[in-house]
Amino acid sequence: MIDSPVVSIHIPPPMRRWSEGHEEITASGDTVGEALHALEHACPQLAGKVLSSTGQLQPSVDVYLGAISIRAREGIDTPIAGEEVISIVPRTTCVVDGDISVG
Repeated sequence: MIDSPVVSIHIPPPMRRWSEGHEEITASGDTVGEALHALEHACPQLAGKVLSSTGQLQPSVDVYLGAISIRAREGIDTPIAGEEVISIVPRTTCVVDGDISVG
């Protein structure tokens, strides 16, 4: 991972309390998952907020590589080609008549 691409990871305002107030963290990785693990290493309080204990994406967040959701690509195994931007976006939960929807 020495020659891995470097990415900027945008931290949303609700999660900045776990990133010491940082709006953006620079990390490296060959895949989005590797970059998110590097983020957790840099900001240990974010552990479990973006990735689950099994290393999968939490259902409470969406993660975008550029403008495309990694859920529409290869998930956490989505490769990082070069200098790119990863954005973490909290998902909203809505309960209507007892039905829960996440979106």
